Amino acid sequence: MLLMGMLDQQLVVSFPDIPGSEVIVPMDRTGMILNADVPEGYTDAAQSALMGDHQPMIEILRPIAEPLIPFLQVPEPQTNIHALCLQYYKALILGGQTASAVELSKAIPFDTTSSEFTTLASQLVFTCIREEQYVGAELMLSLLLRALPQEEFVEIAFPAADALRTAGQHELCLEIYGSLIDSDNPVIQRRSLLWAGYSSSVGGDPAQARAILSELDEPDREDENFVVYCLARGRTGLEQGDLRECMHYLSRAMVLTPVEQSYKPELYYLLLRGYRETGQTEASSLLQREFQVFYPDSPWLAKSLQESKTNPMEQTL
Repeated sequence: MLLMGMLDQQLVVSFPDIPGSEVIVPMDRTGMILNADVPEGYTDAAQSALMGDHQPMIEILRPIAEPLIPFLQVPEPQTNIHALCLQYYKALILGGQTASAVELSKAIPFDTTSSEFTTLASQLVFTCIREEQYVGAELMLSLLLRALPQEEFVEIAFPAADALRTAGQHELCLEIYGSLIDSDNPVIQRRSLLWAGYSSSVGGDPAQARAILSELDEPDREDENFVVYCLARGRTGLEQGDLRECMHYLSRAMVLTPVEQSYKPELYYLLLRGYRETGQTEASSLLQREFQVFYPDSPWLAKSLQESKTNPMEQTL
């Protein structure tokens, strides 16, 4: 049988030896196998991709993979389409064709494809942010919000918001937190409120941040949201000139936040500001040296060095 297309989420197939014949087949029909021919040169293109050149893979798979994206709804064990489309999607992202990858993502049914597609989509979010393609990042986050369980989405959304805040995209950060504020999960809902308050301070509206935080009781130290609460209170205090509150909460957050946490560089930056504004020169110098050891390429370090008018070479150990 030959695949002719789709109709009402079912496959339309024909029999080559019976002209004009067409049959409607459910996508998950037992025993059905749907195979696309692997294009000539695929092995060589795969080898080039392993060497970092993804263009050959893009060129040979584009005419095959793009029309087949809608058929990813066919269960993976029944077809090789998933493998071909995955390689094409990966080649677009790693090959620097970010806009094309975002456009392709609109047609990918992330709720039915494997976690490998989701992993690539998550990578694409951060690629968009790094390349300052914020409309693309917003679109990708919207697609993933609709397709993924909320507990999986937040693992992408919160680090993405950290990266967007670093890039100064405060409105988009608030959109991310706003999409989660009505969560049925109280931990996610509370964390979203805390980050919304924090982002309000960063975006120049500490009064709004204070209003949000005033509605929340301080969580226990064992609470998952305790560090975020400390960070939000510390940032709000810093923006409103309450240095005692600032240093109290930022110091607690610094101690409890692991180095691998995505907002840790921002925390270093804030605590350094607090040290300088309270005249703690020696503590500031020591913390900045530590900052350079852990995050030498962080934009927050560059911002800290610029604000302190310090020569980076003087800060190396």
